[in-house]
This record gives sequence, C-alpha cells and structure tokens, in this order.
Amino acid sequence: MQCVRCKGRMVTDYFIDIENSGELWMPGWRCLVCGEVVDPLILRHRQVQKNNAEVPEAVTRPKRKTIPVGASRG
Repeated sequence: MQCVRCKGRMVTDYFIDIENSGELWMPGWRCLVCGEVVDPLILRHRQVQKNNAEVPEAVTRPKRKTIPVGASRG
C-alpha cells in the first residue's frame, strides 16, 4: 500500500482502540516515511466526505459515557 500524503510505504500496524469499540487492538496501516495512520474507519469517513454525504450513525464509533470527577461508578 502507498501513502496518499507522501507516496511512502505503508505497513500493517496495530493500534490501541481508545474508543473501546469492542476490540482492544485495531488493525490499520502506518506510513514509514511521514507517520500517516489509516484504518478502516478512517477510510470509510474519507469516502463519505469525498461523496459530500453525512456520516451515517452506523459508521461512527459509539460515544463513551462521561463520568464527572469524584462521582462513583456504581
């Protein structure tokens, strides 16, 4: 795979999914030259934006619950 930013070489890499979409490690690609990161969700969002459409709810990651500082989690 070739990087769209710098035309460098993309390699498979695994990233920690901080949005907690169900998988701890998320596969993606990282450019060895410029560091660009691409995963399937980023590619879908770019395609939707390219087509000038809204991002459907099914494509977005689930929102995390926020807990105020000092509040109990129970």
